[in-house]
Amino acid sequence: MVSIALALFAFATGIRSAWLWYRASRVQIAPLWISEGLIEPLDPTSTQAQWIVALLETATKSSELNRKAATWTAAAVILTTLSTLAGAF
Repeated sequence: MVSIALALFAFATGIRSAWLWYRASRVQIAPLWISEGLIEPLDPTSTQAQWIVALLETATKSSELNRKAATWTAAAVILTTLSTLAGAF
């Protein structure tokens, strides 16, 4: 019975990690003028600066989601191992 409960928890944590990795892969790059519904600035320097900021923000958000997904995956591996061991004894 314990092994089944652990397996169900492992399944849930695995699904959670998969969802977080999916979300990390879907983060969109959006400069400030796009996210606020404005028009693109006429100044090329301002446009480039906003693209750089958008890239940095996107990389930060994606890496945070990847970090969380890795933690959930580690939990799934531990729970799966415990489930296997509990089933063996």
